[in-house]
Amino acid sequence: MESIKTEYDQVDGNALLGICVAILQNQEKLYGPAFSRLAKKNTVEFEAEKVGQEPPEGCEAWEWSQVQEYLGKNFENYPYGFNALIYAMGKTEATLQGSTGTSQRIGTTAVAKQMEAGQTSGVSSLAEAWKQSLNKLAFFKILPPEISYSTVDEKTIMYEVKNCPFKDSCSAFNIEKIFKSDGKHICALGRITSSDAGQKVGTGCDYYVDKFANPNCVGRIVQIL
Repeated sequence: MESIKTEYDQVDGNALLGICVAILQNQEKLYGPAFSRLAKKNTVEFEAEKVGQEPPEGCEAWEWSQVQEYLGKNFENYPYGFNALIYAMGKTEATLQGSTGTSQRIGTTAVAKQMEAGQTSGVSSLAEAWKQSLNKLAFFKILPPEISYSTVDEKTIMYEVKNCPFKDSCSAFNIEKIFKSDGKHICALGRITSSDAGQKVGTGCDYYVDKFANPNCVGRIVQIL
């Protein structure tokens, strides 16, 4: 497998907070105020449990900027607060729809396009699209520092992540039996890279988790014909 060398040891927590909030705001456009209130509640409750606090009263009525500020203030005690937002994306949609995936994919793809800074990103192969996605995430310092990958065939990329910073949200999904719309396990990294690579290659992509934290996470990005 080819290893990706990042210039940092930890992902940028503040950058991830902003990106995750933007994705949730896109989901909110699809579901309306009920989604927003429940998502904020789910976010704050997840975070409060991680830092050993009681959730602040009335947090469901906060602005997203207040939610983001609350998570940022807790970085000293829990530097992975972006997991609370990732958890809320899946938990809230699953509560409203019975499964998760549709609005996350739409919201993630929209934010991924905004991160292109107006540049066109059409590519001719999944391998090229995947590499561009990784480079972009590394540029924003949100790519896990310990990731490697290999091209299985022209339609499949296999990836492995050590010490994934998104593990807490994915673990919560597994415990609560919150799955993708196809009944498969959720991978936060797989979601954003498959959404981004899919819009780059033009035919769409999906992801599949083969191993979760055993001890590393192993998954596949698959191009959809």
